[in-house]
Amino acid sequence: MMYQQIFGSRGIRKKVAGRMLFLTAGCLSLSFVLAAWSFTGSVSAAAAPAATPAAAPTPAGADVKNPFEGKPEAIKEGEKIFDAKCSECHMDGTGGAGPNLTDDTWIYGGSDAAVFETISYGRKGGMPSWKKELSKDDIWKVIAFIRSIYRK
Repeated sequence: MMYQQIFGSRGIRKKVAGRMLFLTAGCLSLSFVLAAWSFTGSVSAAAAPAATPAAAPTPAGADVKNPFEGKPEAIKEGEKIFDAKCSECHMDGTGGAGPNLTDDTWIYGGSDAAVFETISYGRKGGMPSWKKELSKDDIWKVIAFIRSIYRK
């Protein structure tokens, strides 16, 4: 009796059940769409081009070295910048929506100059350009931090 007072007659229960089914199906569909959308833009090493594009010049040539490499204060500053700007995609450096930065697999080349280019100009498929938000020194400090978390 109490159940009927709360939930009403059988016809109303069918309507409520139908609406609940419709809402559940809609939520699941939206979840799948959002999950698929969140993975767009990630590029695997196998699918990415082997060479870097010629349109974005590297700083002072491919053999340039990071002026902040191995400097503890610069690495700490680079970590703060990384946490603020990069960790959303690269997590703790081991990857997420963006690739792993702690191993030997680098989609666009792992030299200091190639990484500088990638951070500065971005890459098609999800990596934004940071040249307007970060100074050259800040980019080098981020690279110094990335090198400090390298894992063999």
